[in-house]
Amino acid sequence: MAMPRGQKQMFVLALLATVMTVGTLIYMLAAPPGYLRRTHNGVPYFTPPVLNPAGGKPLDVNRLAAYYRGNTIAGLYATVAH
Repeated sequence: MAMPRGQKQMFVLALLATVMTVGTLIYMLAAPPGYLRRTHNGVPYFTPPVLNPAGGKPLDVNRLAAYYRGNTIAGLYATVAH
């Protein structure tokens, strides 16, 4: 028993969508773009906090980078580690 024409078309579209989705996921895992590796301040993701030598409290590196780029508000909250 052959499939009706509409079912064949839906099967082809579903197969095409599946192949495109799997291909995109493989591409993103194999060669991720630069913006997925670093924050907008240039700090790599999953960077651990650094210790403040003056007080011993942990400093959030991303907020520290924002502060040194000119965002003075970020400097006020740099000692709050996430």
